[in-house]
Amino acid sequence: MSSKLILGTVQFGLHYGINNTVGKLSEEQVFELLETAYELGIRTLDTAEAYGNAHNIISSFHRQHEIRFNIISKYSSSNIEYPDDLIARMQQHCLNFNVDYLEGYMFHSFADFNRNKDLKVLDKIKNSGLVEKVGVSVYSNTEIEEVLTYKNIDLIQLPFNLFDNEYQRKEILERAKKRDIEIHTRSAFLQGLFFKDTHSLDGKLLALKNDLIDVQALAQNSSIALADLALNYPLNKSYIDKVVIGIDSLEQLRNNIKAVGNEFDRSIYETIDGIQIKNTNLLNPSNWKD
Repeated sequence: MSSKLILGTVQFGLHYGINNTVGKLSEEQVFELLETAYELGIRTLDTAEAYGNAHNIISSFHRQHEIRFNIISKYSSSNIEYPDDLIARMQQHCLNFNVDYLEGYMFHSFADFNRNKDLKVLDKIKNSGLVEKVGVSVYSNTEIEEVLTYKNIDLIQLPFNLFDNEYQRKEILERAKKRDIEIHTRSAFLQGLFFKDTHSLDGKLLALKNDLIDVQALAQNSSIALADLALNYPLNKSYIDKVVIGIDSLEQLRNNIKAVGNEFDRSIYETIDGIQIKNTNLLNPSNWKD
């Protein structure tokens, strides 16, 4: 089951997460994390042009080590550090990462995809030999519906977790799988919201308080660590191929790997499947601010 894990790298380049108390990781911390992740069987990194200096840190690691990770990165139209031409952009990434090709190159947002979705552009990327899978990072089912109309998309990444769950996503993801599209999910811990003290919630997040209390109680009453439950929930879905996890520390990495594959009563997953968040806008952390 650990083979389904992808290591997210946003913490390598940015201060990220509602419960992040350590800030952006140092290069030394990142190198130690990467060495340990590889030892524990993780082979793929999920990164992006918008993740601060994460690209540079990964590149430095590859230059200084014999270890080579498979790289999935994401195009961001707001990043002017790289060439406008997408082929030249991918060539530069491959050179920097010291790899022959990228495992995946994704549009970081549906808006970025919309600006580049011309079939000739997608064909050119797909046939360049510089990328194995072309993909799109999305938030909503409506965005997935649009992406499914394009034949040259191999990969979709989206949130999936205890709140943004099977009730919200199953139907559309099963349709994507029938199209042989690879499904990667992110936000398993919803930026750490599941671990937040419910008494500290304020603003818009108060609308999620009762649901958060219920999930925390479910884990406690079942004698399951909430992190174990949150991680194994997407890992156990047959229509999900890979799960991206963000890590703040070596201890967190080891705990997550140790948790992978823990067996829980199926009724617990069924309870989670039935959770219905009323205000679905709050499933996107960008909407949490007042």
